[in-house]
Amino acid sequence: MLQIQRCFILFLLSAALLGCGGGGGSDSNTGGTAASVNAGLDQSVDETNTFTLRALADPAGGSFAWRQLSGAEIAGMPSTSASVTLTAPAVKTDSNLVFQVTYTTPSGQNLTDETQVRVIAKNQSPVAVLQITQPSILPVAQGFTAVISATDSYDLDADGSIVSYAWVQTSGPAVSLIGATTSTASFVAPLVATQQDVELTLTITDDEGATGQSSIKVPVRASIQQIIADAGQDQKVREFAEVFLDGRGSKTVSGSFSCRWSQLKGQTLVLKTPASCQASFIAPDISGTSQLELQLTVTDSNNQSATDTVLITVSNAVLGDLPDTGVNQCYDNSGEIPCGSAAFPRQDGDGGRDSVVQYLRKIGKGEKAFDFTKLDQFGDEVPDSSNDFACIRDNVTGLIWELKEPVISAPPASTLRAANNRYSFVNADPGNGGESGEAAPALSSCPSEADCGLGAYIEEVNETVYCGGANWRLPTTEELMSIADFGRLGEAHLLDPAFFRFEPDVAIQDNLFYWTRQTSAEGGGGISAWVFDIRNGNDNTVPKLETQLGFVRLVRSP
Repeated sequence: MLQIQRCFILFLLSAALLGCGGGGGSDSNTGGTAASVNAGLDQSVDETNTFTLRALADPAGGSFAWRQLSGAEIAGMPSTSASVTLTAPAVKTDSNLVFQVTYTTPSGQNLTDETQVRVIAKNQSPVAVLQITQPSILPVAQGFTAVISATDSYDLDADGSIVSYAWVQTSGPAVSLIGATTSTASFVAPLVATQQDVELTLTITDDEGATGQSSIKVPVRASIQQIIADAGQDQKVREFAEVFLDGRGSKTVSGSFSCRWSQLKGQTLVLKTPASCQASFIAPDISGTSQLELQLTVTDSNNQSATDTVLITVSNAVLGDLPDTGVNQCYDNSGEIPCGSAAFPRQDGDGGRDSVVQYLRKIGKGEKAFDFTKLDQFGDEVPDSSNDFACIRDNVTGLIWELKEPVISAPPASTLRAANNRYSFVNADPGNGGESGEAAPALSSCPSEADCGLGAYIEEVNETVYCGGANWRLPTTEELMSIADFGRLGEAHLLDPAFFRFEPDVAIQDNLFYWTRQTSAEGGGGISAWVFDIRNGNDNTVPKLETQLGFVRLVRSP
């Protein structure tokens, strides 16, 4: 009976041992009693807290060996104790740790069991620490910068970090925050009648979304000045550019004020909206460089005022040394469009003198940006309204142009400078390509008794000291083009009829080819010269033969 009772007790103990822990591990020993090991129940623990692993084994007297199978590496592993206390790691999200215990029985058998520890993430809010780092002496004076730093803020989690900063003003006179999303914020102290605090609140957010908040008050000293006028930064502009003036940066204690702009120095301007804080004007047409000085007067609600000035330095616009083409419209593939299109840029109407013609100071008169002055037979100026003039000065290039005489009779009965006279190319000057050309016969297409070549015509005109000069010559192609208004395409010719009054009849040779002094390389050997068709603006080359005739308009320098 006792033997039966002993067996029953051993059976109960064995069953109790097998019923504990993570399931246990067992094996049969030589005596028939099952050996076992149990790693303990699975458990949960908050991050950074301690937990204990306890192993039970049978038969007693063996050795234990713990090791970690998975999860964040834990200090204290591996271990050879039956019971070991460990610290859970810091984690961003809930995670699992798996441990295994190996029990070696006194007889040398190895038994294993596993247990799992679930680590619960517990995020702590970050701590915002604020301090005024500038100026060193408070309160901060108007116009000076106050700097508030949050660089000493920290996250209570060992593995945490601050990922964002958000500064806002919560009270006090309004300021403009600089660095509102960084660890350091600043502002310029405003005008205040009495000392006041600017209160700022910072919210910081850590890498797990937790927030911390703190506030600080920055004292601002009472302002000595009640009004500060600010006319803006000095500017450098080109003539004809639109210049914008802005006095909105001015300050008053009350926060409200009015503005008025006036000119102190420089060429007289036409100011737009001078009685508002934002005004503008067109930089004037100048020679060289000019400086304009403007004054801003700021008046507050108590009718107190203060002033500030701004300097505008104006330099010449890059408009070129020649007049424009006279085309002041812009076009796309189908028709006229507003100028300034990015899709169809750099058109004649976009830039140059024609684009600013309304602002040009002309010496004389002329359509669009052309500027001509009428001269008498001695080369002296006559009124723009005069119909009695002998030649024309281009005030853009400074060149003086021949005025053709009206056609009274056909050549050779015509006058010396009659519009219908024609000549062959003859030019003995250097640069003629080695070919001076052939003279047309005298008294054929011109009234000259010498010949109807260009050389004879130029000589005869200079002998008359026409329009006060004896240095008349053939123009270049570019010079001829400079007086052509391509906006007149479709009319009889491209010249301003108010100045170039007498032009040849196109029916004479079905073109208005005017000779230039430039030899063409076409055909080799300098046998041709360039001509410019004043009817349509085309250039062409014509052989230097006595049978090849063209019209002529002489030019000279003053």
